[in-house]
Amino acid sequence: MLACLAIADQSRAEAGVEVGEGAFEFAPDARRTQRRLKVWTYRPEGFGPKSPIVFVMHGARRDGKAYRDSWIPHSRSGGFLLVVPEFPEDEYPGRAYQQGNIRDEAGRPTPPEKWTFPVIERLFDHVKALTGSKAERYHLYGHSAGGQFVHRFVLFMPEARYARAIAANPGYYTFPTRDADYPYGLRGTPIAKRITPAVFARDFVLLLGAEDTSRDDPDLRKTPQADAQGLTRFERGTNYFRTATGVARTARAKFTWRLVTVPGVGHSNAGMATSAARELLASPP
Repeated sequence: MLACLAIADQSRAEAGVEVGEGAFEFAPDARRTQRRLKVWTYRPEGFGPKSPIVFVMHGARRDGKAYRDSWIPHSRSGGFLLVVPEFPEDEYPGRAYQQGNIRDEAGRPTPPEKWTFPVIERLFDHVKALTGSKAERYHLYGHSAGGQFVHRFVLFMPEARYARAIAANPGYYTFPTRDADYPYGLRGTPIAKRITPAVFARDFVLLLGAEDTSRDDPDLRKTPQADAQGLTRFERGTNYFRTATGVARTARAKFTWRLVTVPGVGHSNAGMATSAARELLASPP
């Protein structure tokens, strides 16, 4: 009888995230009235209870399915469950997606329970329940607008359960200083007075395409605050990493972040994905 129940439970869990391409809907916060997120998935044949779970954050075009599709070969070869939540722009404009809803539309700080970042933690628990996964940690990757989400996630979620987070080619950054207002700096946020040193000890990789140097890209933010960080995505990224290194050194904090440059690649999720997939599941340096 117990064996029959176990088989039935496993069947229900596997039905939640089918083998191959799939999708399901997820309520990001049961305490608030919001549209359910579409979550695109790919479950390789060999995925089991101890297999990795990888979250991929889409860009500003909110094209979760396209991101899922481009990552399918890496899911197959890496044996990981691929999970791509899609955040609709009408409910999650840049302020709420890329910037995590740290401040509301009037610029006022929001309480942590209204931030967007914890959605990933809740989605991780939901995916585990659907699949029967025993994973204690997940891997997190984002490109472009998704890279903005990920690098801010790292700053504001020091206790999140990610094993490794990778931000690829963000358009602009929240520098870990009080020199500028959020989203360009920490001024006006709950961590403005003191960033938790543990942030710098987490396994975070900033992945930059060496050819992501176009100033003519219409999607590149060109505000005075963004340009103060550098004139191109590549320049902004190298300046961000240099600043973070200095902040950690001044605070005498352990610093384990890494900067990885991908030669020959510009602003392309598909171009960055091969290097990102390799970095995501590689042994810790």
